[in-house]
Amino acid sequence: MKEEKKGNWLKNQYRGLKQTLIPAHPTDGPWKKFGKQTAFFMFITLMVCGAVAMLIAISFAH
Repeated sequence: MKEEKKGNWLKNQYRGLKQTLIPAHPTDGPWKKFGKQTAFFMFITLMVCGAVAMLIAISFAH
């Protein structure tokens, strides 16, 4: 069974999502790591913008 992760729930979810979508490998060079971090940040930004847009659309439709 998995050991319990302690700490902030949101931070644990963020780390889990990042490790699942864009895993960091020890053989990655600095530019590869930078590219992966940038891609993940862009993904999270688009997801947040989509969620806000959905909330705005729902508020107008209501």
